[in-house]
Amino acid sequence: KSDKFRLTSSDYGDFSALLQRNRSTVLFVHGWLQNKLQFAEGAKRLAMAVAYRNYCVVDFEPLATVELRLFINQVSLRIATYLAGFVQSLAAIDIPPEQVTLVGEGVTAHLVGQTGQLLGGHLGSIIGLDPLGPFYTVGPAIQHTRYTLDPTDARFVQVWYSSIGQLGSPVPLGHQNIYVNGGLHPQPYCSCFTKVFGTTNLLTQLCSHYFVVDVFKATLDPSIDLLATKCPSYKHFLAGRCRIHPTTHVDGTEPGNFYLQTSSKPPYL
Repeated sequence: KSDKFRLTSSDYGDFSALLQRNRSTVLFVHGWLQNKLQFAEGAKRLAMAVAYRNYCVVDFEPLATVELRLFINQVSLRIATYLAGFVQSLAAIDIPPEQVTLVGEGVTAHLVGQTGQLLGGHLGSIIGLDPLGPFYTVGPAIQHTRYTLDPTDARFVQVWYSSIGQLGSPVPLGHQNIYVNGGLHPQPYCSCFTKVFGTTNLLTQLCSHYFVVDVFKATLDPSIDLLATKCPSYKHFLAGRCRIHPTTHVDGTEPGNFYLQTSSKPPYL
């Protein structure tokens, strides 16, 4: 109900003091090795302009720096279970899971999928930003499929891709799949890292992996509409054989594969 975030938890007594009843509610889950500020400014900007939604930032900073394999195997499901309980508790102020959107990136894109799976797929929507490929959809230590983001985790699952073949998943995981610059590594924005370190260096891979987060956060400016092209392939898109479809980061629910190209400077779109 204000432009400031207030600390709370699922055993809080009166959500009506914090959130508007019976409103769509968006929960932003920061990434592994990231902090609660990752989505905070964009969420506050959106909250000031779009007053008919509630916005929350999920903070698990103390757990965000554990080793990746430990986070995947033990910590992620604990957070997902807590988050599922939080979503269920919102029913006390007439916010059912169907009115809730969860946003996660990298590992936490799968974490919010786990949350949706625990809620029986009743979540309204999930937005996954470049879901991690290693351990989930590629590699020898692959996770059980129930831990991987998929279209059954919510009524609508939108997934963005920017580092396919490196840190990002090469497998389409959503009802709507948005490929930024083809979803391919290296992203044009990361050319400075590519020239110095090459394409296989971890810094270059991370640049491509996190670039999609910057593009998504640009769309948290209500004045920016995301324009993407629905196309059967990136090859068709580059050849100009598909017409442009306007869509937005939350409201565009047409299923299929969408492609967009960005500039290398903010706001990228």
